[in-house]
Amino acid sequence: MSVHIIGRKPVTGDELGFAKLEVPLSEGLAREVYAFWERIFGPGDTPIEFLLGSERHCNDASVYVARQEGRIAGTCFSVVSRALPALGGFGGVATEPALRRGGIATRLCRAAVEDFRAGGGQALFLGTGNPDAARVYHRLGWRKLAGSNVWANVTQDLSPEEFLVDYFRSIEQPIEAAPATPRLRVPMIPLIATPHDWHVLDANPGGMLSTRYRLQTSTMGQYPKYQAVAEDGRGAWFAAGTDDSRAVGLSSARLDEEGRCRVDAFTHRRFGVHWEALARAAMEWGEVRGASAFRARVSVEDEEKRGLFESLGFRAAGAGDDFELDSRAVGSLWLEVS
Repeated sequence: MSVHIIGRKPVTGDELGFAKLEVPLSEGLAREVYAFWERIFGPGDTPIEFLLGSERHCNDASVYVARQEGRIAGTCFSVVSRALPALGGFGGVATEPALRRGGIATRLCRAAVEDFRAGGGQALFLGTGNPDAARVYHRLGWRKLAGSNVWANVTQDLSPEEFLVDYFRSIEQPIEAAPATPRLRVPMIPLIATPHDWHVLDANPGGMLSTRYRLQTSTMGQYPKYQAVAEDGRGAWFAAGTDDSRAVGLSSARLDEEGRCRVDAFTHRRFGVHWEALARAAMEWGEVRGASAFRARVSVEDEEKRGLFESLGFRAAGAGDDFELDSRAVGSLWLEVS
């Protein structure tokens, strides 16, 4: 762990000391930060193993900490993909309740933004539905994406929507489907934040819906949702992307209690040609594990997606529970192939 002082050396007494701590943290410090977040947020999306450096081979992370009288007074953290340093994820913005409205969060967040831009970063993403926090983020350059609580701090003079269009338009490298790794923690954010035409992107990780139809409330929480599909060994997920981890599609597989494998897949519209490879990767995972059949749950209005599954041999197998969009509920249909 390395420590960089922000502004001045940490002090004792009533004054505040600010520091940037590079992950991996020491075990004691990691537990202190994790306990602070748990007290402020409750159970969260960032495991203590992350603070101890479980992803240091693929992601650079920094925790910004303010202290008063030796105790944590405020925090934030940033994660930058080593393969794709143009993108960053941001979170953990918390202030001790008794010290709020004193500028702690603003100072910590500003330091993180300045460091991200100094490293060549182009878009730093966060998620918030807190109007007080949103005012701070707006002053520091973040702008909200339509249809979500996702905000992007874009270095260029572009709106978040313009950045996303240009980002995917610029991808020209070869694309392959492969098992997902922690390298995707940040690069998957632009893919999921982009408005998609289908209601349902992926029904496996708690129902991943398009921002065009339901408010998306999280950025750094998307990776843990997919990891949860696989964490007990009864599931897996895959990504279509470039060598530098520009993700253009995701798929997942999950064994159910009857021994069937539930699969799903989606891509950015420009890269629909890779949908079949993603779907087949999920199905092959299930085949190796002896799945008795394959199932997919789609919105009754996602006719294009239904057609793609039917091209792989899936057929209608009954109605499923509704998907809850922002303005209405939409029916679902199970598709199945043995």
